[in-house]
Amino acid sequence: MNRADVMRIEREHPDLRSLVRAGGLYYLILAGLLAVVGYGIYAYSQQWREGLEVTGMNTPVYWGLYIVNFVFFVGLSAGGILVAALAHTAGLEKFKPIGRIAELGAISCLILAAIFIMLDLGRPERWFHLIFYARFASPLAWDFVIVGIYLAIAMALGYFSTRADLVRCMALLPSRRGLYRFLTLGYTDTSPAALERDRRVLRALAIASIPAAVMLHSVTAWILGLLKARPGWHSALLAPLFIVSASVSGLAMVIVALVVSRRFLGVRVKEEVIQDLGRILVFTIPVLGYFLFAELLTVVYAGEQAPMTVFQEMMFGRYAPIFWFNVLLGLLLPVLLLWRPRRWVALALAIPLFVAASLVAQHFRLAIPTPLVGLFPYTLGVFLPSWMEYTLIALLAVVVPFFLLTTPWLRTTDGIGVAAALVVLGVLAERTNIVLPPLLKTWLPYPPGSYMPTSTEVVLVLATYAVGALAFVILAKVFPLVELEEG
Repeated sequence: MNRADVMRIEREHPDLRSLVRAGGLYYLILAGLLAVVGYGIYAYSQQWREGLEVTGMNTPVYWGLYIVNFVFFVGLSAGGILVAALAHTAGLEKFKPIGRIAELGAISCLILAAIFIMLDLGRPERWFHLIFYARFASPLAWDFVIVGIYLAIAMALGYFSTRADLVRCMALLPSRRGLYRFLTLGYTDTSPAALERDRRVLRALAIASIPAAVMLHSVTAWILGLLKARPGWHSALLAPLFIVSASVSGLAMVIVALVVSRRFLGVRVKEEVIQDLGRILVFTIPVLGYFLFAELLTVVYAGEQAPMTVFQEMMFGRYAPIFWFNVLLGLLLPVLLLWRPRRWVALALAIPLFVAASLVAQHFRLAIPTPLVGLFPYTLGVFLPSWMEYTLIALLAVVVPFFLLTTPWLRTTDGIGVAAALVVLGVLAERTNIVLPPLLKTWLPYPPGSYMPTSTEVVLVLATYAVGALAFVILAKVFPLVELEEG
């Protein structure tokens, strides 16, 4: 396509600008993502040859970063379906144009979740055994089925919401006619009757996606929650917590995708749509905070030794930075950013000072048993962080909130995107603390476990993230991410 054609399309059809124009920044991002994916392929070849011994997983810590990210991305997939369902069932027409980005995000997250499962398998070439030799008394088999159903619903939503625009693109971009015909599966009817039929199908799929989403996140939680042998997992609150955190983080992921598409890919997204999604997000974050509080209160009030050991390791031990990142930067700070009254600037200093004081008070606590110890008195250990650790945490807690709350440009849609990104990272931290600390401790008198991710694991996780980002930036040039205007 020559420059004159590009300028004509941009002038006559502004919604197609993101499809026909790609600047130097786009190609730089593309090259960077390809480099990360290439290095990830090399790292996976090492894992394939040498097995899972190149990871930090061991006995009893048989799950690591791969499963943390599997649970995380399954949760993220909820946001896309939630936004699409609001558009197609609740009559919220303002969300209809951005439903495509939401659906694409849901599909991508489910595929990335499947990749993480493949990475976790010691013999990935035998994955099909789960089909032929499945034990349906196991939640793992349930999860395999429901992920497949949910992915099929998400792909069907994406197809029927995109088909009409792809047919329009066949006429506007003749050089891509063959590609668009393939993507529409040859169904190019855009008569009023055909479009009305598509809308009815979309509504039915959106309605079906809601119970499917509840089942997906419940079953994923039951993989952990039905396992009694691990303290901290066997809880009736785990499934509701997963549903709420999936909805919140998924909605935040959609906001991040919209802000990135608007700023870097030239996609036309109305500012008021992002603001409305931010308002929804700010009222859902406290619900997630409540469920986390209820879960922790249940553990602490009962005072059983093994769950308390996990709790103390999570709040004051090696996983404490992850926990407090979730609470302060993943829950509290996003609410302040989204609310944005000026009085929060003062509170931005008060909160970290309170946290720092709490940390100092904790320094004078009695020795804290950690998951590095067993169930018997002679194996007890102590954990007392150094004053340097307290200083660094306090500085981080003061500087980051104060910067984010006083920077003017963060009071725009970019600020909503930053807040949403913090929510996503906070839920990743939450999933890390749900999956990993209980693996270090058992109810039985076995030696305590330990886990430290290896460079191979970190590279493969980052490469998988890069696969998702690469797919997004490529698809942004294949079909319109926002619904085209009629006419």
